[in-house]
Amino acid sequence: MNRTPSTALAALLLASAMALPAAAQQSTVRVGMIEDVDTLDPHQGRTLGGRHVFTALCDKLFDIDEQVNIEGRLVTGYEISPDGLNVTLKLRDGVLFHDGTKFDAEAVKFNIERALTIQESARKGDIRAIDRVEVVDPLTARLVLKEPFAPLLSQLSDRAGMMVSPKAAAAMSPKDFGNQPVCSGPYKFVERVVQDRIVMERFADYWNKDAFHFDRAEYRPMPDATVRLNNLQSGQLDLIDQVSTTDLPALRGDSRFAVSSVTGLGHFHIAFNVANGDGARNPFAEKLALRQAVEAGLDRDIINQVVFGGEYLVGNQPVAPTSRFYDKSFPIQPRDVAKAKQLVAASGVAQPSLTLNVNNSPTFVQAATVIQSLLAETGITVSIQPMEASTAIGAATAGQFQAFLAFWSGRVDPDGNTFPYLGCTGSQNWGKYCNPAVDEALNAATKVSGDAERAALYAKATALWMADKPTIFLYHQNWFFGHKAGLKGFHAIPDGLMRLDDVRIEG
Repeated sequence: MNRTPSTALAALLLASAMALPAAAQQSTVRVGMIEDVDTLDPHQGRTLGGRHVFTALCDKLFDIDEQVNIEGRLVTGYEISPDGLNVTLKLRDGVLFHDGTKFDAEAVKFNIERALTIQESARKGDIRAIDRVEVVDPLTARLVLKEPFAPLLSQLSDRAGMMVSPKAAAAMSPKDFGNQPVCSGPYKFVERVVQDRIVMERFADYWNKDAFHFDRAEYRPMPDATVRLNNLQSGQLDLIDQVSTTDLPALRGDSRFAVSSVTGLGHFHIAFNVANGDGARNPFAEKLALRQAVEAGLDRDIINQVVFGGEYLVGNQPVAPTSRFYDKSFPIQPRDVAKAKQLVAASGVAQPSLTLNVNNSPTFVQAATVIQSLLAETGITVSIQPMEASTAIGAATAGQFQAFLAFWSGRVDPDGNTFPYLGCTGSQNWGKYCNPAVDEALNAATKVSGDAERAALYAKATALWMADKPTIFLYHQNWFFGHKAGLKGFHAIPDGLMRLDDVRIEG
């Protein structure tokens, strides 16, 4: 059909106008995070940086929403048997791994068994109640439990529920797979440059690809909050996590940027090495009075005010004082320098000295410096050992520490905040604390579903570990994310992970 010049011009203008919105959208999102990853295998990972990356790389069976409700992702429906011993999962059809293989019930079986059995797994404690996985049909998997386990779905909404390609994982060692991951998320792995960047590209066959609008996603570890902020302000980054509380007023007052925030689920704490290798051969492992002196000499409010501008919530338990599982019979005690000095004297150790490992993020170092100053007044000398995050975790795992100022980003169920640190086989129990009576109470709390029954069991455990003091819990974080004002669709979720669902950048 012949067109007149005016008709052709109108068609050209219309086509150009229709193309403008797409052209105005940024094709690469650049995310700044507080730390690098330790591994890109969700079954082995222990870092928060890894969890940020996994939200784009590895889909999981369940997820949580802004109200911390658990919802299906690769699961479209589930049924729990009356005795709590069978959990039947209906799986999403049409899901592919990045290598083109199908996600199905056999893949679920492989992943759960891998998470439970490989030596390097950090997920064994998370799903410790699973006895086996049965394949009912290609899209139905049944988890058979050794005993009822109330936290199961919440654990499957995190790394324990992330699915990797059975074909790829079976062909590589766990170490190699951690460097060349193959998952089923919206983005597939391209490259990693340690301490610099992790690059992914959009997976064309992702089951929900219309919810993701970037062709590439780049994650850049930057431990220094000021460096992350400067890179955001200069246009080198589009979204950053853990904005320093001291930077909030300036960022909120700049129309070019926006701040999203939410109350988190996790905790900051000091973990003592009480029984892990040579690092446990120190007075603070051997003398309870010294660990008691550390807590008596601390002032959580001072740490919160000096380091975080009072924006965090102080606490002394794995769950926040706002939680229904918080044990009010153990309130936060005020600082007591005289008591701390008496405990130091009672220990019989002259001039006790403690080496405190810490993430090399300036925020962590600043918190450690305040702790150092507070404890100096009690007669305890603290030496601060800053370390890159994955190096610090490696040292902790190997028992090469006396104490570790660490952070846990939190889980929906209280078991996920408690057992990893205080259970004998907890994945983050770097100090190897093990009290069978604590284990018994924590495990019993997973077998009942009523809040009152569970709270009573956690209270029993609290009385025991509070007396042993392997870990001192300090405060609970509020998450602050900074991003360009043109970044739309971002939602802050209480687990603190930066998800890219429905996120786009305009203008």
